[in-house]
Amino acid sequence: MSNLTIKSLESLFISKVRIKALKYFALNPGRPIHLRGAVREFVEEINAVRRELGRLEDIKFIDSETKGNKKYFVTNTAHPFFNELVSILHKSYGLGGEIVANAKKIGEVEYAFLTSSFTKGDYKGTQVIDMVIIGNIDMQFLEDIVHKIQNEIGREVHYMVLKSTEFQIRKRRRDQLIIDLMIQDNVMLIGDYEEFVK
Repeated sequence: MSNLTIKSLESLFISKVRIKALKYFALNPGRPIHLRGAVREFVEEINAVRRELGRLEDIKFIDSETKGNKKYFVTNTAHPFFNELVSILHKSYGLGGEIVANAKKIGEVEYAFLTSSFTKGDYKGTQVIDMVIIGNIDMQFLEDIVHKIQNEIGREVHYMVLKSTEFQIRKRRRDQLIIDLMIQDNVMLIGDYEEFVK
């Protein structure tokens, strides 16, 4: 991620601990975490983490549940700002951040987006695709990015690469996979969403 993007986020959200908390809950919507786990994950002082978790719980961006003697926090995906924050954070960190930061090295990218299966764990249909890139792509460079992210998140990333001409042909033919991808709640990393779906 570029220094400008980091400074922009810090200016918008003020607290570095808050950015780490938002990043965790936006990028891991189905993964509960307790206070001590959050302290380890964010690598921050316990009181600062407790304070930010309290603030996020107050505005209902996260919910909590007590199990045994531990209070677990989990993302409230119904929060009105959830989709916008997911989009911002996926463009800044992780797989999306890597794609945005390395767009020119990846090749001539017309569109790149993350699907809801990757961003929200929302699996639809029989084919799981986490990311789609359309254009003239340096496959080796892209594979290096994907391998790096797979090692970080501990799971395989399923992605599809199409040449622009192949995408247009399949779109004109109303290819079911392309239609399914177009109607999902995607995070567009590169390209204009309106152009993509028309």
